[in-house]
Amino acid sequence: MKEQFKGKRFKQGSYSSVLIVIVIAIVVVINMVASQLPAQFAKLDITENKLYSIGDQTKQMLAGLDTDINIYLICQEGNEDETIMQMLDRYKGASSHVHVSQKDPVVSPGFTKQYTDETVSDNSIIVVSGDTYKYIPYSDLYVSEIDYNSYSYKTTGYDGEGQLTSAIAYVTSDDLPKMYILQGHNEQSVSSSLTTRISKENITTETLSLLTMDSVPEDCDILLINAPQNDLSEDEATKIINYLDNGGKVFMVSNYTGTEMPNYDKVLAHYGLSRVDGIVLEGNPNNYYPSMPYYLIPDLDSHTITSPLKSANRFVILPSAQGIQIGDAPRDGVTVSQLIGTSDSAYSKVNVADVQTLEKEDGDIDGPFALAVAVSEEIAGEMTDESGGETSGEVAGETSGETAGETGGEVADESSGESSGESSDEVASETSGETAGETGGEIDSETTGDTNGSESNSESEETKKAQLVYVTTAGLLDDTMDGAVSGGNYDFFMNAISWMSGEDSSVSIEAKSLSYDYLVTTAGSANTWGIILIAVVPVAVLITGVVIWVRRRKR
Repeated sequence: MKEQFKGKRFKQGSYSSVLIVIVIAIVVVINMVASQLPAQFAKLDITENKLYSIGDQTKQMLAGLDTDINIYLICQEGNEDETIMQMLDRYKGASSHVHVSQKDPVVSPGFTKQYTDETVSDNSIIVVSGDTYKYIPYSDLYVSEIDYNSYSYKTTGYDGEGQLTSAIAYVTSDDLPKMYILQGHNEQSVSSSLTTRISKENITTETLSLLTMDSVPEDCDILLINAPQNDLSEDEATKIINYLDNGGKVFMVSNYTGTEMPNYDKVLAHYGLSRVDGIVLEGNPNNYYPSMPYYLIPDLDSHTITSPLKSANRFVILPSAQGIQIGDAPRDGVTVSQLIGTSDSAYSKVNVADVQTLEKEDGDIDGPFALAVAVSEEIAGEMTDESGGETSGEVAGETSGETAGETGGEVADESSGESSGESSDEVASETSGETAGETGGEIDSETTGDTNGSESNSESEETKKAQLVYVTTAGLLDDTMDGAVSGGNYDFFMNAISWMSGEDSSVSIEAKSLSYDYLVTTAGSANTWGIILIAVVPVAVLITGVVIWVRRRKR
């Protein structure tokens, strides 16, 4: 027995046993460490559309959090949605300020009553920060569409990240923008899907009739005018122009109506814009939908609004659009930028009511045309001072004695006790209790005597920026057209809203598709691929076969 324990085989077996124990210990330690890692490192997302993963916008927002966020998953034990659970793990791992916990409605039946009166279904989410909260129903986390073949709803997308990121932005924001949607002129209705996109951007919406208002409401951050079929009144146009002149933001959409709309055009003319008569058709097959030259797939120009679309090779489609004539800037400070434009081959067909051919005819207007523009104007505000007063055309005077009076030029009163002299235009007097004189202009007096504790006024001028985005077809905000370009139209709209809201780009995150996206093909590319597949490929196969046959015959 002793010899067996001293033998070579025993030693080799001992080494193997020790090695196995060490390997097992290493594996256990690795598993313990891995269990403590954030989900994005510990669990790989191998789903086709990255359902569990969070995007760069979300990561950037979570990295910038400076307040605690509590995310509550409302779900009975055992009924958890695995997709939602893995997504929440990734939110938790992305920021130390994000805290995720599960609330079982059976164990805590009254918990949700603090936040909503609705009947809360399993896998719904409540996001809380301080006294602010937002409830996300489970039905909002998945996108459903009706299948007209079976007349039943089917799930087509997962919107977990979009809804949750939007909720976090909502509960951490101090000032949420408000959009008013103009009504009363047979405007194009805003679809529920677009309303959802706007809501995800944490923008509240409300309809507006200017006929009953003295002006555009003060809390209006963005005014949407969506393709009115009837003209504005002259009074309404004036109110909109006044709103813009005070730094307002307007998104305008028009549609070809065949009738004059002078008051609508008056708002455009305020920035040197006018509509070209007729409807634009494209002569370049690379810029329109196959067989439909009035369904434009135009070029995107470089701008904050369009750059995200260009960089991702996205498209917008604009059916039955009008051209925009950009005139000279009506005044200093106005900047007009083309966002979307046609090719040089485009033309505007004037005789829309009696179209005989889509080809260019005599009387049609040659392009190219702008189809969407962005306008900005720097507007000087009132002069303000750091002590809280307004000095634009008002008196800013501080004296140690009586009122400085009124002068015919400008008084700069610096009180040190004695008068230092006068000039024909300015009076620089230093008083210790006497009236400085009379002028008809502006008084800026600074005293070094008894000023009752007030400091000298440091004047500054507030600058406002008016912004307007104008697009010439209601098809931009149509669900069908948006679907044809896989969401490109609504992305353009949301980017424009973000630009006017002061954001670099939209933070609204699209739902992740569980079905398919449309392939956008222009007439030019369709013709090219048709020639390749119908002619080039068969001929190439035939030639290859003949060559092979000839070579074999020669052997």
